[in-house]
Amino acid sequence: MRSYFCFNRILAGVIALLLMATIFYACTKTTSDVAPSNANDNLSIGAAADQASVSGIYDDLFSVAAEISESEGLSETGRISGKHDLTNKLGQCYTAETDDVTIDHWPKTVTVSFGTGCADASGRTRAGIVKFIFTGYFRYPGATITVQPVTYTVNGISVTGTKVITNVGTNDAYKYTTQVKNGMIKLDTVYMTYGSNITITQTAGAGTTDVSDDIYTFSGSDTLTYPGGNVAITTVSDSSALERKFDCAWIGKGKAVLTLNSIKATIDYGNGVCDDSASISIGDKVKRIGLPK
Repeated sequence: MRSYFCFNRILAGVIALLLMATIFYACTKTTSDVAPSNANDNLSIGAAADQASVSGIYDDLFSVAAEISESEGLSETGRISGKHDLTNKLGQCYTAETDDVTIDHWPKTVTVSFGTGCADASGRTRAGIVKFIFTGYFRYPGATITVQPVTYTVNGISVTGTKVITNVGTNDAYKYTTQVKNGMIKLDTVYMTYGSNITITQTAGAGTTDVSDDIYTFSGSDTLTYPGGNVAITTVSDSSALERKFDCAWIGKGKAVLTLNSIKATIDYGNGVCDDSASISIGDKVKRIGLPK
């Protein structure tokens, strides 16, 4: 009898030890799983903020190209902008020089200089030189505009690479594809490379001679590559296309989805209000950011 109870005590002790080990292992596993998950979420949120800043800087080159085409008479007959309006939008320090003023003779290179820098109406400060090579009128189907930053900076951030704008529209609808190749940019202390394939469609204002009522949507994808090898891919579908009013310095509407290390972050630009705010969300985590000027 004594041997039987002794055996039961030993068996109970072994079971208790196994249960304790199981609980300890489960708790340890849960803790180790949560930490990497939080770290990956934070990386994705940070990358989403970087993408919003970088894409905004490169997308702005499309706006500059459109404005320069108006100012230099390289848009199309009947579209007006005016030097005064353009200096307000690009800053008082800008100058533009076209290498060939012969009508309908292509290509033409427009060299734009922002000197040592000045702010536009929104507070965005551009400096340095950027070249625009036109193969035809900006608003004519088939035209391409190659944008080459030379010593160009935006808010002190050096911008490099090449952006090619191609008019793929019709005589009744303005539509463009844009590609950024070999882009490199430095945010804070981190250098990253950037590339994009974006489609830009004009959805309002095409029937007037005033560019200020133009509205564009952006869809497509871009890629940010970090020094450590992390790659963040951002996509914008047609159904949630980003929208920008031409007289506003920022995207005001639409959503983009960034994927980094299998974690998806949504960048929400709002519902059409012109402001410099956006939100980034992963599950129940939400961070509000200010868009660069």
